[in-house]
Parts: sequence; C-alpha cells; structure tokens
Amino acid sequence: MEIRCVWWDGYHNAFTDIIKHKDRFFITFRHGTSHGRQGKGEIYVIFSKDLTEWGLVKKFPALIDSRDPKFFKFRDKLGVVFGAYSNFEMGKIDIYISYSEDGINWGKLIKIENYNLWFWRIRNFKEKLYATAYELKENGTYLYLSDNGINFKQVSQIVKGEYANESDLLFEDDGLCYAIVRRENWQTPIFAISQPPYKKWEKYNLNYIVQGPHIFKFKNQIYIAGRVYIKNGNLLSQKEDEYETKTAILKIDMENYKLIPIKILPSSGDTSYCGSIVDNERLFLTYYSQHELGLKESKVEKNASGIYLLTTESL
Repeated sequence: MEIRCVWWDGYHNAFTDIIKHKDRFFITFRHGTSHGRQGKGEIYVIFSKDLTEWGLVKKFPALIDSRDPKFFKFRDKLGVVFGAYSNFEMGKIDIYISYSEDGINWGKLIKIENYNLWFWRIRNFKEKLYATAYELKENGTYLYLSDNGINFKQVSQIVKGEYANESDLLFEDDGLCYAIVRRENWQTPIFAISQPPYKKWEKYNLNYIVQGPHIFKFKNQIYIAGRVYIKNGNLLSQKEDEYETKTAILKIDMENYKLIPIKILPSSGDTSYCGSIVDNERLFLTYYSQHELGLKESKVEKNASGIYLLTTESL
C-alpha cells in the first residue's frame, strides 16, 4: 500500500474524486481558503499519465463557493458535477455539469434543473445516469435519473427525513443497487438496497458514524470510506466529548449489515470525502487531510489541507 500527497499548495483542498479516462488519471477537488462557504471554493481538475507527476488542467469559473465535485462518464465523455450557492441565506443552490472528450478541454457549464436539491453524486449504470440528491434542510435523500445527461427526474426517495443528506451508489451487474446515506446529528449512516426500478428501498442502520460516505467494490468485497470519529482507539457510534477525526476504510459485513474497520488512513483534522477507481486489479482512492499541516507551507493559517492518493493491490 502506498499513500502520497499529490497536491499541496498551501490552501484548503478538499472533497475529492478520481477517475481514469483515455489512459489518463484525473482527480477533482475544491480549492479554497477554508472549509465553509466563506472559503470561496472553486473546482480544480488535475491529471497524470504516470501517477507521479500531476498538473492542473482545468479551473472552473469561480462561482459562489463551488464544492463537492464528482466525476462520471456518459456516452464516452467525461463529466463532472458540482454545486454552488446562488443565495445561501435563502437556501438557494445551483448544480452544474460540464463534459469533456479528453479530460483536458472542457465544455461550458450547464446549469441543470435541480429542484433546489444538492446533487451529490452521479453514477452511470447501463448508459443511464443515476444521481443522489438531498434537501439542504436534511429532510431526506432522493434518487434521480437522466437519459440524456442533462435533464433529471425523480425516481424515489431513498431515506425520508432522519437528517439524511450525502449519499453514494453502487450497482451490481444484475441491477441490484446499494446506497450509503449519511445522517447528521451524530447518527450512523443508513445502508439501503433496491432492485430495478428502484422505487422501494430496504434500509439498515450501520454501527459506526461515517460522514462523506463513499461506497466501492474491490476484490468482490464492498467497502465504505469516509470520515470517522475515534476515541481511545475505538470508532464511535454516538457523540462523545473528545475524539479524533480520521479517514477510514471499512468493509460491509453483508450478512449482518455491520461495518468492519479495515484501515485508518494517515489523516487528521478536516479530512475525508473520498473517491476511488479500480484499474488493473489495483485500488486508487483519494481523500483530503490536514495531518501534514505542520510539515508543509500554509497560506491560509490552520485551514490548509492536501489531496492524498492511496494505491494498493489488497485491503
């Protein structure tokens, strides 16, 4: 297992994703001065041919705190989706998509109809795009569908209420869909399962708090990666007064629907928001962290964070 910092420029770099497109690796993240909306985030795309040298290829126009970029593919094009506040006080958000043939040259930003929901993740399954979206007031998480890559329609509500928000999807070849859904107020996430046409969901409460959850499959096992809370060496399942924040990889016990800790990654402070791909039997997983803050230059005082890449052949 190898973990390297692939981007550190002294700013707050966060909310990552990774993809491979036409023999190049791409990572996207939010670049700002702090985590919150006062950080005035903008979306970066960097690329590498050899996983060693990384260069900035796209900086999307600065909007009002752009954040949470995620990659997807659609009809041989590489896509990126992210959100920006158009009026934070009024709770108004806009969601944008851009497409690229080669990952280097990107088309104009397309503002999609988002029903004032935050579209957090898009997955391609059988050339249809499935998006998870949530209400800013944390009244629930939804599944949306697009046939053309621009217009989305609601399919179902994955979790109603429960302060549910950020969620990720994993599709099996036969169409079975898994969703991992974050819940606020120090609740553990929900693991949801659905069959086509994804109108109804079985739901299970998991046993550890995981925030910014990312779900992926590697070597026939299903894993969750995200921010966890640790006290006295143990992962927390409820709020405690003192704790450490870490980014971790956990395996889902599919018989009992429980999380099994696998790996606590080098991380601390403001950290998490992973993305991953599997290529040539290797797992590539990105995340951000502040654990090297004292070792590297910061241009934003205690807010600086870096983008990290894990590469491994086994977990």
